[in-house]
Amino acid sequence: MNKNEKIVGVWHRPNVSGKETDLVSLCAVLDRFRSAGINTVFLETFYHGKTVFRTDKVRYNDTVASFVYGDYPDYATAFVVEAEKRGIGVHAWVQDFYIGVDEKTPLVTDHEDWLLTNQRGSIRHTTEGQGFGGYIFLDPANPEVGTFLTDFYDELLTKLPAIKGLNLDYIRYPVSVFEENTDTGYTRIAMESFAEKNGLTIKADDSREAFRRQIEEKGLEDAWTFHRSEYVTAFVRQVRQMVSSKHPGKLISTAVFPEVEQTYQLKKQNFRVWVDSGYIDIVTPMVYFYEASQIRDAVERLKAICSSARCCTGLYTTYHNQSTEALAEHIAASDKAGADGVVFFDSAKTFFQASEDYTAYLSAVFGESKNV
Repeated sequence: MNKNEKIVGVWHRPNVSGKETDLVSLCAVLDRFRSAGINTVFLETFYHGKTVFRTDKVRYNDTVASFVYGDYPDYATAFVVEAEKRGIGVHAWVQDFYIGVDEKTPLVTDHEDWLLTNQRGSIRHTTEGQGFGGYIFLDPANPEVGTFLTDFYDELLTKLPAIKGLNLDYIRYPVSVFEENTDTGYTRIAMESFAEKNGLTIKADDSREAFRRQIEEKGLEDAWTFHRSEYVTAFVRQVRQMVSSKHPGKLISTAVFPEVEQTYQLKKQNFRVWVDSGYIDIVTPMVYFYEASQIRDAVERLKAICSSARCCTGLYTTYHNQSTEALAEHIAASDKAGADGVVFFDSAKTFFQASEDYTAYLSAVFGESKNV
């Protein structure tokens, strides 16, 4: 794909079609994407603390472990190579700090010191994933976490050179609100570093609550938010440096929320800095609205921020099971706002579980991928 061609993309979870159990059926799914004009797939490659790429670093995902893809060693290799044959570029969609809800996952059991804790000391962040007991995150403040993830992505890009880049997702803290006693990030590394910078007294046996009280008494809530956001930014910078030095030409994209200030406050995601610093090549904002006017307004605001990066509208239309007429309006709104393309969330609702015939509509609008 050249830089001037618009992205027509989809976020795809492995075997969400239920039809990717062998090479022939996997290729049939790719052919369906191509027939709908899809030229870019964000393939979920690291999620729930597991991967679909065989490596010694991360457990291979059970959902595809029993499937065989001809001479290919794993699902990711088969998908990426066969997609390239069809002119479809694949980006590895990676859920960086979020590692799922299963406390028996090796990343949880083998690295307890890597886990993020909230103000009560729990690894379960119940502001998200309440139905599963709360999400589990890795600690962005822990340098070992950053090194581990960066090394894993380096191996992935080295062994699968056809991958076009990394799509960074969950590149944030879980939702937390200091004033509502749902705050997070209370690991020794983060607390001791913040205390040193801000003149707080923190003893080895101090509780997290004692630390939190000092923040409140000294009015350091904003500084505490910024402190944690800087850990996330440092990791994005680390990934950028690795990619630039070892895999020049590979792209870094990120899935972000359109409510920029709210996201910074609630999730410590300061993506303005990432774009301004040149860390990000493509922004895929999750503009998950029902109305075309909302989509256009959001994309226009984000385009103003993302002047140095391509901006491709993440659409939720098919996930909401809206009509093809609504989909047409949403794509048009994205185009009018000046977006560099669209990405549909997700492939299941767009192609395999849809009550509407979105495939036929997309084929008529975008035609078969021209990158073959």
